[in-house]
Amino acid sequence: MHGTLRPLALVAVAAALAACGGGDDGLAVGFAAEASQWQLGSADYSDDTAPSELSQTVVALPAPLAGQGLRLAGHNHSDDLFVFTARRIDGLQPGARYRVRWALRMVATVPGGCIGVGGAPGEGVTVKAGAAGRAPARVREGAEWRFNLDKGDQTQGGSESMVLGNLSSSGRDCVAVPPELKPLSGVQPTPLVAAADGSAWAWVGFDSGYEAASELILVDGRLTLEPL
Repeated sequence: MHGTLRPLALVAVAAALAACGGGDDGLAVGFAAEASQWQLGSADYSDDTAPSELSQTVVALPAPLAGQGLRLAGHNHSDDLFVFTARRIDGLQPGARYRVRWALRMVATVPGGCIGVGGAPGEGVTVKAGAAGRAPARVREGAEWRFNLDKGDQTQGGSESMVLGNLSSSGRDCVAVPPELKPLSGVQPTPLVAAADGSAWAWVGFDSGYEAASELILVDGRLTLEPL
């Protein structure tokens, strides 16, 4: 991941939520409206198998859905592509521990139960999320580029991530299926420990075993950090 993540201040957002009657039980995230705050990254490939069509863009939701979403996309040439987006959070207690919960809505356009190269285009692409006290990034490990946090591999989660679900919709027609909003949620198995300056980083992405192009359209969500 390149560039600097812009800060998301917990105190300011919590106060805004309370003023709107939303309480202070989490951070409301509108992915399209906050697109400039989210930074695209990728991992799990070599230089020879780097993904093509890697992008992050704001898109109109496909009909009959209305509104906008943040679209993450990439073409898997490594049989194990991870594409993510992340942003910085400020306003935490330095060194404090937090239980991390994510709840979000995505657009599901891929029918379930279909066959694909290397894996299913729906069930073979796992949606993951998490939060950590250091910035998510790709790091070199031998000939491979890897994620610097423990996200697990493909359908399996890791200590610093949670498996929210996959790209499949409720449809079972492998030729055509109407898009639908799909809610996902999960809890990170290990606590987030805030950095010494009270910062942390939140991230969402997809871990693909499907050897072709995939997209994740994020609509909105809520990130909850519960002090321990």
